[in-house]
Amino acid sequence: MKFFLRLIILTILSIFTLSYANANNLPYCSLNSIWKHAAYKGVHSSYFENIDSFINEGYCGIELDIIYDEKEKLIYISHNPILSSETKKKYSLDNLDKVIKDKNIYIWLDWKNTKVSDLSKGLKIIKNSIKEYLSNENSLVFIETPYVTHNEFLNLINTNERITTLNWLSYKSKKKSSVEKIKNFFRITRAWLYVCFFQDKWVSSHDIDILRLCQDQRKVKSIFIFTINELKKAEEAFSMGANVILSDSLK
Repeated sequence: MKFFLRLIILTILSIFTLSYANANNLPYCSLNSIWKHAAYKGVHSSYFENIDSFINEGYCGIELDIIYDEKEKLIYISHNPILSSETKKKYSLDNLDKVIKDKNIYIWLDWKNTKVSDLSKGLKIIKNSIKEYLSNENSLVFIETPYVTHNEFLNLINTNERITTLNWLSYKSKKKSSVEKIKNFFRITRAWLYVCFFQDKWVSSHDIDILRLCQDQRKVKSIFIFTINELKKAEEAFSMGANVILSDSLK
């Protein structure tokens, strides 16, 4: 019942935000592109030196994990929550703008700890933290959350055309229990709606099988697949219709 209600809510919300797709509209990237996963991790001790280094290597897009901190009223770059107030400020998203403000790069922000009550506040911080980058004509920030319902709420409250949501879809589980089979029905139905029906969506998934959906009649803008570090698997994903692949090592 819980999954059914979510499906109804998502359908209603998406109909209200329906628009025609402009597929693969990423001028900085080739049709099939590889983006850098966790671009803040690298040989340098500074997150921002690593980000700058990977941009200079030629990636057209980078992925960063972010955490919203209610107490400090900031968003910082990290996969897991940090206790130190000083470290949070050191990794604050405010410092990212100095690196990316004049770069031809797309930013994928994987927001790890979203709550509905924090989405509006977090979105405002993102806008203010990288406002110089967002002033560029072709800039684009993708915000991915763990929940499709959170993404749809972000769609409703966001007014900046250079910020969009990247809808993570789990697609299906390989577990054999009856409960998982029922969940898979809703996962696959949801994936079909986002890939084959809705026309204004960007989709991400770790499951390459999602690329088998309606391959010749897709409505989705682009499909992002993560995280692939094997060239053969990357080639397979691109041949099946992936537009972007997230990778730790491929270029």
